[in-house]
Amino acid sequence: MTDQIREWVHGRRGEIIDLLSQCIATDSVTGNEGPLADLCASWLAGQGIEAIKQPCKGRHNVLSVVGEGERALVLSGHLDTVPPNEGNWKHGPFEPIVEDGKLYGLGASDLHASMVGAYFASLFLRDRQLPGRLVTAYTIEEETTGDGTRLLLDWAEETGFFDFSQTACVITEPTGLDHLCLGNRASSFLVLTVKGLGGHGSRPHLARNPLTHLMTVLDGLAELEATWAGTCSDPDFGSPTLTPTSVTAGDLSRTNVIPELARAVVDCRPTPLLWQDDLKRFRRELGECLSSFNKDGFELSWEELYPREGHKLEATHPLAGHVLSTLRDDLGYPQAEFRYTPAGNDAVYFALKGVPTINKVGPGHPECAHRVNEFVALENVLLGVELYIRVALKHFGL
Repeated sequence: MTDQIREWVHGRRGEIIDLLSQCIATDSVTGNEGPLADLCASWLAGQGIEAIKQPCKGRHNVLSVVGEGERALVLSGHLDTVPPNEGNWKHGPFEPIVEDGKLYGLGASDLHASMVGAYFASLFLRDRQLPGRLVTAYTIEEETTGDGTRLLLDWAEETGFFDFSQTACVITEPTGLDHLCLGNRASSFLVLTVKGLGGHGSRPHLARNPLTHLMTVLDGLAELEATWAGTCSDPDFGSPTLTPTSVTAGDLSRTNVIPELARAVVDCRPTPLLWQDDLKRFRRELGECLSSFNKDGFELSWEELYPREGHKLEATHPLAGHVLSTLRDDLGYPQAEFRYTPAGNDAVYFALKGVPTINKVGPGHPECAHRVNEFVALENVLLGVELYIRVALKHFGL
């Protein structure tokens, strides 16, 4: 079977690269996933694979199914990409170009290569009489809200599309194939707003500068981060982090004006002790810290964007063993290992439904994600197809 799989994949090399190139050429920045959803559904149907466009927030998630039965293995990921990063792209972000054994373009690694790998794995297994269903599920808004997967799973529960007690999942986020991730920290993006009293820059004593107070708040969060490093560190996930990623205040054209408002965004990554019970402890201790800065004539408010609990699959789960053995024994990565990632993804939504889930494994290169000149090695693209075929066969005992 090993030689048969590899021979089949390499025989489809041109088709695989062509479909991946079409995906890259189709702008699917979050909010504009529709054209890519149409492309994927059309390709699947053209291969004789059942394709389902599940309505979601005015767009569609795309599912495919091969095989029959209640038992299911889901290969899941996302249709959307982040907006192209500003910088000197060698070629346009939506212009797929092959150079030196690499395919360049936005989404090449994160994660169109995985999606194409899952589709060709489905094609290989289409007529193999699986004792269950291999389902691909590629969704909208993973890069922002996560609503695509969350709402898809609610729909699947309501319609009976999945029996979650007989379902397992592999999230196909990029790992470069030298490891698989079994978990990730939680995530929440905190928007802080400080309201002060504006005034003339030459008379700061007559104003209450929200920008300087915001800096004090951020210093306070750094102290909270240090406290959590001592109380909430985890052997697998490390320490919680609170990372400012954006500060806005004032106007460059009004150089002598103290602003009324200052805002910051803080990327928060809680560990298990903080994320349990829907981030209960994280929110309580964060709120206690921030409330202490409502003083001296300043008003501090905050809101959370896109909060998600973390996720962890035990290393002893059979699915983890299937993926690890595939990387080590079949794909030529004998040093492949289990890891845990600081970044979030949609694995938690499957886990909350009781579905054992590989946090991520995929052919793309994680270090290329969200960067100028994103690429994926063509060798990895082909190995990605093999990966998903072999994992499915092992999962179904074939």
